[in-house]
Amino acid sequence: MERINPVQQYWADRISAQPTIIQNQLAALRDKGHLTDELLVIKRKRPILQKGDVFVVQPKKDIFFYGLILNVYSVPILKNGVVICIFKTVTHELNMNHFKPDFNNLLLPPQILGRRAWMSGHFYNVGKIDLCSIHIPSYGFYHVFNNTLLTEYGEHLACLPEMIGLMSVGDIGSIAFKIAQELIIMPELLNDDNPSSPSDFCVKFSEYYRRYNDIPYFKF
Repeated sequence: MERINPVQQYWADRISAQPTIIQNQLAALRDKGHLTDELLVIKRKRPILQKGDVFVVQPKKDIFFYGLILNVYSVPILKNGVVICIFKTVTHELNMNHFKPDFNNLLLPPQILGRRAWMSGHFYNVGKIDLCSIHIPSYGFYHVFNNTLLTEYGEHLACLPEMIGLMSVGDIGSIAFKIAQELIIMPELLNDDNPSSPSDFCVKFSEYYRRYNDIPYFKF
């Protein structure tokens, strides 16, 4: 059976299901050369990043989404790597008052970054939580070219994790693009009372991946 890229398949299916006007807006976003302006600068800092740091990103003036640092690590090919995820919870304040680590309500699944997003002021820390006090679903990263699932350290995973990102080092432009993409499809996410809306990305990815690979699924 011919193998497919599960991420590419997911987005092809998702985009084709959108109205024409939304498809055109997504096409215009993909054609746009400079994407960092899709996120507004909050305040430039050089924090010492740690696991459990809670930060915010600002897609629109005074509208913030919360993010969480899941890991800070170094490997030979990436010094000072950071694993983050971003939630759909909206706030208008630079504090943790409305933060809820709901992994069923993710705007973006785990992403690998360097520290430049904080230095540029696009990410801004507002507090910290003890990760041992919450349940963090298992996560891993899909390597497109090798069709493998890996940890951030490059170790192979034998089973599908509960949260899946891409095995690539992103930057503020890639994060800005992914958030802008979601807001085109679901502009209601910017509302204060946006309801919890679990992403189907990991479920669909698992379906596509298991269809073309002999791999079990369990939580670990």
